[in-house]
Amino acid sequence: MKRGGTMTGAVSLVMIFCVLCMAVFAVLTLSTAVREQSLAELTAQRAAEYYEADLQATSIAAAVIAGEPVETTEVSYSFVPEGIEASYTVPAGGDLLLEVRLLLTGSTYEILTWRTVYAGDWTPDTSMNLFDVDVFF
Repeated sequence: MKRGGTMTGAVSLVMIFCVLCMAVFAVLTLSTAVREQSLAELTAQRAAEYYEADLQATSIAAAVIAGEPVETTEVSYSFVPEGIEASYTVPAGGDLLLEVRLLLTGSTYEILTWRTVYAGDWTPDTSMNLFDVDVFF
């Protein structure tokens, strides 16, 4: 006599495979969510640091334009044919600096540069060997 469900073993194997696939996808989803959360927190921190540096640079620019002394940051002045050029940098979090250059002409001013620059050290890694010469000879 034959039994009626000869495919129960195959169905069980497919079910186990599906459960394993779902478990792997769940773990991958969880690890991706954790990485995305840490990236979002770092992005928010860097944005807050940048806007704090921008506020400080703006107040320094207002003092420079008004001709008042600035104690928080060193401002360098240079004479150019168009007027006086004032430049300074403000730390903007991490290895970033907010670089500002202003051109002062009488009672007006012009912003020449207002940008973030990377101030960290960078050294290239040149130690990678593409192949071992001793193997071929």
